[in-house]
Amino acid sequence: MKVVDIEVYIVGYRKTDNDEWETSGKTYGNLIDAQAAMNELSKETKQQLKLFKFGRAVPL
Repeated sequence: MKVVDIEVYIVGYRKTDNDEWETSGKTYGNLIDAQAAMNELSKETKQQLKLFKFGRAVPL
């Protein structure tokens, strides 16, 4: 059995430090796409943005 590591990136946002992180629910398969989405959001809003990385191993 082979195991493949899959990484998923999610862009989170919040208004203030006391708020919880929220996401749009959209996931990105690679870091470049996630950073591009985060850069575009930073131009549109003044909210705090953060890139979350989740990984999991999937057996084949």
